[in-house]
Amino acid sequence: MFEYIKLKNYKSFKDVELNLLDRRNNPKKLILIYGENGIGKSNIASAFFMLSETLRTMDVRDLMESLLSENSDNVFNDVEELKKYFQARYKDIETLINENKTISSVEPLYMEFGFRLRGKSGRYILETNNSQIIHEQLEYTISKNRGIYFDITCNKQIINNNIFLDKASYRSIKEACLKFWGKHSLLSILLHESDDKSEQYIKQSLIKNFNIVLNFFSKISCKVKLGNSQEQGIIGLPREILSNYYSGEISIKKEKILDNTEKMLNILFKLTYQDIKKVYYKKTINNNLIHYKLFLSKMIAGKVRDIDFSLESTGTQSIIQQLPFMLVATKGAVAIIDEFDMGIHDLLLKNLITSLYNDIGGQLIITTHNTILMESNIPKECIYVINESAANNKEIRCILYYNNKIGNKNNIRNQYLLGRYSGIPDNVDINFHKLLEILTETK
Repeated sequence: MFEYIKLKNYKSFKDVELNLLDRRNNPKKLILIYGENGIGKSNIASAFFMLSETLRTMDVRDLMESLLSENSDNVFNDVEELKKYFQARYKDIETLINENKTISSVEPLYMEFGFRLRGKSGRYILETNNSQIIHEQLEYTISKNRGIYFDITCNKQIINNNIFLDKASYRSIKEACLKFWGKHSLLSILLHESDDKSEQYIKQSLIKNFNIVLNFFSKISCKVKLGNSQEQGIIGLPREILSNYYSGEISIKKEKILDNTEKMLNILFKLTYQDIKKVYYKKTINNNLIHYKLFLSKMIAGKVRDIDFSLESTGTQSIIQQLPFMLVATKGAVAIIDEFDMGIHDLLLKNLITSLYNDIGGQLIITTHNTILMESNIPKECIYVINESAANNKEIRCILYYNNKIGNKNNIRNQYLLGRYSGIPDNVDINFHKLLEILTETK
């Protein structure tokens, strides 16, 4: 799980750190981040998203080579298959930097992620200029003690040969690093080589601890909203969890997963909504693929009617969109959800989070405006607020920083709304008649 994250020259953050350790110095399993609109809550979520995206840039390279090759028609069987690749929203390093580096900044973008796996701490550093990676470093346990796995800059290439079980694999990665590093991170190169069927020996040639680190980073799940663009997500899914519960396709060999999902959704929605009587998938089979779409049987105007799930309320759709991320965190991985409360009733959201808290086996990081959660039984050390200091720097602090004697009986929601921890909009009195008057001026 993550112990901390440090960001410099990242979006609106000049230099900020988010400490995720509890009083016993263990990573917290739930983190709720509050703050006024535009303060940078989504930037925290997008930092994890960028980390995940940097791990996929070698896949972007393969995709582009396939598209540009003379035999590209053999790679994509039809337009729909090509469309799916583009919908995955793959991006190269330069695009990621342009989207996330502080506008007009001349200093490097710096990201540092402290993590703990199997009781051992490590850290990963990624640093870029305006177009490529200029520094990458990974530290974690090698055998018994913590050591440097690799430390790479434009002028040096240090890769610890002790993380490889044979010299051939070590030489192969060194060569790949010389060829691709800068436009791709070494983690991206290693994950790509490990996943490539023709290069499976690379994964088998890494020490166990390195494979643990690679698996951890590749399983990070992020659901973010980036500006005015559509929501984006990456889900490091276990094989039994669908990425899209509403509609999609699945191999006929995996129909059991779809049937189990249907049973699970019936339990969830019958508990959540009294008017929902049944949840089911309509299926069509074609070329050994099951095309599925979710429907509800619910009480409408005194009669049980079947409706397409796409006609359901924004809040109900929001729940099902975020459910895979909640289940991933329950399974034991890390999930990040931006604007978790979007469209969901305050009390329902409170019930979801309090029910989920005890079942989280991994780590769940959420940005939210829902202050009702502050009055729940969730430990107060899970609650954070983003503020802007007098020097115009952002600060992200647990509310216990302001009062370390807060207990479950304290009404911290009232204190937060009164400005005790800042992170709330200023009180304003807007004259809408004046706005309308300006808008309709004729002179």
